[in-house]
Amino acid sequence: MTPEKTAGQLIAGRIPTEDAMLDYWRATDDGLRPKAETVAVLAALSAMPSALGMMRSFVRFIRETYPPEALPAAKSAVNIVGTGGGRSTFNISTTAAFVVAAAGGKVLKSGSSAYSSSVGSGDILNALGLARTASDEFTNAMLDDCGLAFAAPQRYAPLCKRLAIAAMPLPFKMIGRFVNALGPLICPYEMKAHVIGASSQRLFEQVHQIAGSLGIPAVVVHSNLGVDELLSVGTNRWVRAAETLPHRLIPGDLGLGRDSGLSDLAGGDLAENIAILTDILKGRGSRACTETVALNAGMALHAGGVVRTLAEGTWLALDCMADGAPYRTLERAQAFASAEAPRLAAMA
Repeated sequence: MTPEKTAGQLIAGRIPTEDAMLDYWRATDDGLRPKAETVAVLAALSAMPSALGMMRSFVRFIRETYPPEALPAAKSAVNIVGTGGGRSTFNISTTAAFVVAAAGGKVLKSGSSAYSSSVGSGDILNALGLARTASDEFTNAMLDDCGLAFAAPQRYAPLCKRLAIAAMPLPFKMIGRFVNALGPLICPYEMKAHVIGASSQRLFEQVHQIAGSLGIPAVVVHSNLGVDELLSVGTNRWVRAAETLPHRLIPGDLGLGRDSGLSDLAGGDLAENIAILTDILKGRGSRACTETVALNAGMALHAGGVVRTLAEGTWLALDCMADGAPYRTLERAQAFASAEAPRLAAMA
């Protein structure tokens, strides 16, 4: 099937085969498709319920054409990131990244500016002065020195940039929902594991199937309240990519979540979300926010092999936050980024 016919099927609301979509992404990456068609295809993909084959074709193309880079410091690192969408909360996975690093794990986190909420991980990191550079040398050095680093948007496959440029002047968060939801599966770096949060049950199942079929070392998590992270309130599900059936996680079984609700996890604007993050890292966060971060950090510590169980990781994270160690990790990361800033400017 030609790329023109594949695009026509999508625009008409029909689902092409996975192989046809692979050919379409290849032609788009080669710069052979017109801007207007690309915009129409992105809009169609974001509007229709995503089929597994269409989603997997995009991830397959990216991973086969631009294989993830294996940084020396990232062999034991974990990515912790959500698909976006769903109900809005404060920046849970970004906060958890500092806790994991403070507790002895390593985090190489991917993420972007706001998608489903007003503030995304990229917005938080920029405001905190944490440089995200396309230099693998800098990323490796920061990960080695601080226990955490952050993947720069420029480091993603060229196809992602091509799609974003084609969508302009429309905001990519509106027209590129299909791509944004798959962002966690196309992280530009190879690492020990990815903890990927899915915002819906359907997306939870699809991300699990894609990761399993493509051999991506992932743990997929989902809150039944419609959030792409584990929550200390309500029921959660999680599953390893190599497993068939998901596990059920009830926070009460770990002694968490008493007298709390989803409203206790709400975020706000950039300043409010930074204040929430800072309080949690200093050990002064609310119980609901602290316990939610501990669950997600605990899962990352478990996936990274630092602890044997999720429960063990959760309690290690809680102890770590009570000591204020994650805030010291943030300060160390800021100092590292600040010291490197002049060299980065000279390289630009």
